[in-house]
Amino acid sequence: MIIVHHLNNSRSQRVLWLLEELGVPYEIQKYERDAKTMLAPPSLLKVHPLGKSPVITEDGVTIAESGAIIEYLLERHGGGRLAPSPGTPERLRFSYWLHFAEGSAMSPLLMKLVFDKIETSPMPFFVKPIARGIDASRPKLMTFLKKIHARPAYRKALERGGPYSFAND
Repeated sequence: MIIVHHLNNSRSQRVLWLLEELGVPYEIQKYERDAKTMLAPPSLLKVHPLGKSPVITEDGVTIAESGAIIEYLLERHGGGRLAPSPGTPERLRFSYWLHFAEGSAMSPLLMKLVFDKIETSPMPFFVKPIARGIDASRPKLMTFLKKIHARPAYRKALERGGPYSFAND
């Protein structure tokens, strides 16, 4: 059985989503961030030396880092679904986008999260239009996120994993 060591409001939400898309049974070991510091609890250090999430365990194997977990799950449980065959140009493109999502795309998504929080926080009136304008300048990204958030497997992963800040449209 796959155990997802799930830290609330973390990248482990994408692992839950993938497992739901694949229809693979799994269990969740939940960890809660400290409300003041937003740091992971010390108990997560027993699973990962940096206390990070996502981490999965299966059959005595522990795997960390979203990209590595996704590749592992698709190889072991994908049955040829969701990933093109190895050695093909399509697989190379797939690998590019997988790692792009984990690397290059993460910065703008984190900025969105920060600016969404800023927009609802107290600030001088003249700064609010700037915060709103940053989200509005990425309409294609926002459309893509809305499509993701509408997927049944994504909704199920949110039900099981709990609230996730990136799930706000």
